[in-house]
Amino acid sequence: MMGPMSGDIEALWARAAPMLASGPPDPIVPPSGPQWRFVVLWAGVRALALVHRDGAVGLRSRNRVDLNGRYPTAASAEVGRAMAPLVAPAILDGECVALDPAGRPSFPGAIRGGHEVRFVCFDVLAWRGRDVTVAGLESRRALVEEVDMEGRTAGAWLVPEQFTDGPGLFRATSEQGLEGVIAKRRESRYEQGVRSSAWVKLPHRRTVSLVVVGWVTAASGRGVASLVVADADGRLVGSVGSGMTERLSAALRPVLEEIRRTDADPVVVIDAARNAWLSRFGERLRWVDPLLVVDVRILGRTESGGIRQPVLDRMRPDLDAADLIRRRP
Repeated sequence: MMGPMSGDIEALWARAAPMLASGPPDPIVPPSGPQWRFVVLWAGVRALALVHRDGAVGLRSRNRVDLNGRYPTAASAEVGRAMAPLVAPAILDGECVALDPAGRPSFPGAIRGGHEVRFVCFDVLAWRGRDVTVAGLESRRALVEEVDMEGRTAGAWLVPEQFTDGPGLFRATSEQGLEGVIAKRRESRYEQGVRSSAWVKLPHRRTVSLVVVGWVTAASGRGVASLVVADADGRLVGSVGSGMTERLSAALRPVLEEIRRTDADPVVVIDAARNAWLSRFGERLRWVDPLLVVDVRILGRTESGGIRQPVLDRMRPDLDAADLIRRRP
């Protein structure tokens, strides 16, 4: 049972929604100027945290799903008892993050949850009973930075460093294999639920060559909404629609119709999760012979092997699909 708190903060929590970043720009280049601050993209699960005066902690996702059970350490009574005297009642913004053996954030690990996941706090909506969403970013950051969260919570919560050198951080995160950077205007207010131009996402995408094994017709029935793709092991890994222009759709449609087949080619491996995912397309799903290759920019893979946030880069007529997918005996 949650403990008592001020009515104003209770009302704020009831409607609270994370501020969202715009972007990425094309090309992906960090903005410059003294008005910008930069933080690392943590490849975690976005979450809001509520700290009550009595030490109870609530965690919920961007979609308002309760996360206390998934991340028991981040929402523990020990964390609440350590933080409440310093911040409560408070509403904090951050990510639930898991680290791989090399110390890098692991998105699949964050999705799995468990005791090793920590809460990385990078912003605040309410602090010691005050709504601070109208304050500038620098003022809000000063509040969370005055508390040694990592020390107080034995590492369960921490505040990430903020940087002024965007290009330098962007290069460093690329070299370290991290997901990317978020640029934030130093005087930006906290715009709940808004995808604001005051925050800009700058991801490091890597390019992979995938084989087209199917496609999804546009809702209008006239074009190509997305391409269904498989990796070098023949595993169906998802679909890519972002980056599909009207011109490319018009050019691809007759080619795809020419190589259409009634079912997925036997080389394609479709697990139960992907099969359930495919069902959402219904009669709009079309299968094709695995002949075409595309380059797709992704933010890595999900725990189940799917591609994260894919963007179609280009067709690869110079690559033979048979060289990517070896048919099993």
